[in-house]
Amino acid sequence: MLHNIKFTSALLFSMLVFISSCTKEDKTFGDLTPPSAPVIDVLVVGKTASAPYGDSTGKIIVTITSSNAINYKVSFGDGGADSVSTKNEWQYNYTHIGLKNLIVTVTTTGKGGLASTTVSASFSIYRKYLPNPDLVTMLTNDGSKTWKVDSAAAGNIGVGPTATFTPDYYAAAPNEKAGVGLYDDEFTFTKSTNTFTHKTNNSIFGHKDNLKDFDPTLTGTGDYTLTGVKAAAYSEGFSYDGTGTAEYIIFASKGHMGIYLGGHKYQILARSATQMWLRYIGTDGNAWYVKIKSI
Repeated sequence: MLHNIKFTSALLFSMLVFISSCTKEDKTFGDLTPPSAPVIDVLVVGKTASAPYGDSTGKIIVTITSSNAINYKVSFGDGGADSVSTKNEWQYNYTHIGLKNLIVTVTTTGKGGLASTTVSASFSIYRKYLPNPDLVTMLTNDGSKTWKVDSAAAGNIGVGPTATFTPDYYAAAPNEKAGVGLYDDEFTFTKSTNTFTHKTNNSIFGHKDNLKDFDPTLTGTGDYTLTGVKAAAYSEGFSYDGTGTAEYIIFASKGHMGIYLGGHKYQILARSATQMWLRYIGTDGNAWYVKIKSI
């Protein structure tokens, strides 16, 4: 019995020594020197003396140098989420249109989570989207082309959450919105000047708080038909935007198709020579839909 007790005590002591040594080793990080302040090199792709803002693709390459750095956190200054990685070189594509001044911000971390100082680099970059010629022809007929809300279509107007691409909350029945100043509007797109002309017939239907863009004297909220001179026809510029899988029509100021909800960037979900199904985000945070047809 005494022998067994001695053996058990010896075994327990050995295990405690082993656990203690492992614990001490796990807490050892070595030299805890924080990373040096990052040095950021931002290369605007295609930048030359004659093209100081790049080649119009909106692409940059960021290279970061920081001694003792293990992780790199980068903010590209366009409102997107920060990117974190162990790599020190990044390629990034911006999605804005036109010339924009931007700031890239970098923080590095080293052993033990020690962080460097945060460093920023500013630059200017130009991006131009070149639409598919087929889209331009469809929208403008290579001259000018007029469209209107397809009142006879099911779901001619709809709304849903931004997480989906279907009008999950509501879809209008054919001609359901007759009489509110929606179905008589005409939308003309002109190719040569990238001009959008909205024939309103002196009535614009939308949410009252958004229609203040046309009549600042309006008060209150809710659905509303603005009439009279402040709802007169207007013209403004439009542009195209897109990615490898999406196409957009963007209006310069007040331009819209369907219910006016303060959104001016319309994604084309489906299109043919005579019909389009469009999606846009309203200031209410919902995804809105409209079906239009050529006339």
